[in-house]
Amino acid sequence: MIVTAEFATLAHTMAANAGRSGLRVLALPYPLETQPEASVRAIASEHWDALLARLGATTDG
Repeated sequence: MIVTAEFATLAHTMAANAGRSGLRVLALPYPLETQPEASVRAIASEHWDALLARLGATTDG
Protein backbone atom coordinates (compact mmCIF):
# COMPACT_ATOMS: atom_id res chain seq x y z
CA MET A 1 0.00 0.00 0.00
CA ILE A 2 1.30 3.45 -0.85
CA VAL A 3 0.21 6.35 1.34
CA THR A 4 1.55 9.69 2.40
CA ALA A 5 3.26 9.90 5.78
CA GLU A 6 0.15 11.58 7.17
CA PHE A 7 -1.78 8.31 6.74
CA ALA A 8 0.88 5.69 7.48
CA THR A 9 -0.34 4.97 11.02
CA LEU A 10 -3.92 4.68 9.79
CA ALA A 11 -2.84 2.30 7.01
CA HIS A 12 -1.08 0.03 9.52
CA THR A 13 -4.06 0.12 11.88
CA MET A 14 -6.56 -0.68 9.13
CA ALA A 15 -4.38 -3.51 7.84
CA ALA A 16 -4.05 -4.99 11.34
CA ASN A 17 -7.80 -4.72 11.92
CA ALA A 18 -8.36 -6.61 8.68
CA GLY A 19 -5.97 -9.39 9.76
CA ARG A 20 -3.19 -8.15 7.48
CA SER A 21 -0.69 -6.77 10.00
CA GLY A 22 2.18 -7.72 7.68
CA LEU A 23 0.93 -5.52 4.85
CA ARG A 24 3.86 -3.62 3.37
CA VAL A 25 3.30 0.12 3.51
CA LEU A 26 5.35 2.70 1.68
CA ALA A 27 4.93 6.18 3.16
CA LEU A 28 5.68 9.11 0.87
CA PRO A 29 6.22 12.67 2.12
CA TYR A 30 3.15 14.75 2.87
CA PRO A 31 1.71 16.78 1.23
CA LEU A 32 2.32 15.87 -2.39
CA GLU A 33 -0.52 17.80 -4.00
CA THR A 34 1.05 21.18 -3.25
CA GLN A 35 4.47 20.23 -4.61
CA PRO A 36 5.56 21.26 -8.11
CA GLU A 37 5.71 18.45 -10.63
CA ALA A 38 9.51 18.37 -10.59
CA SER A 39 9.48 17.77 -6.81
CA VAL A 40 6.91 14.99 -7.09
CA ARG A 41 8.98 13.33 -9.81
CA ALA A 42 12.10 13.57 -7.60
CA ILE A 43 10.19 12.03 -4.68
CA ALA A 44 8.98 9.23 -6.97
CA SER A 45 12.54 8.55 -8.12
CA GLU A 46 13.80 8.50 -4.53
CA HIS A 47 11.19 5.94 -3.49
CA TRP A 48 11.15 3.76 -6.64
CA ASP A 49 13.51 1.05 -5.32
CA ALA A 50 11.58 0.84 -2.03
CA LEU A 51 8.32 0.43 -3.96
CA LEU A 52 9.77 -2.35 -6.08
CA ALA A 53 11.15 -4.09 -2.97
CA ARG A 54 7.70 -4.06 -1.33
CA LEU A 55 6.28 -5.60 -4.48
CA GLY A 56 9.03 -8.22 -4.55
CA ALA A 57 10.42 -6.90 -7.84
CA THR A 58 13.77 -5.49 -8.92
CA THR A 59 15.13 -3.51 -11.83
CA ASP A 60 17.84 -6.12 -12.51
CA GLY A 61 17.74 -7.08 -16.17
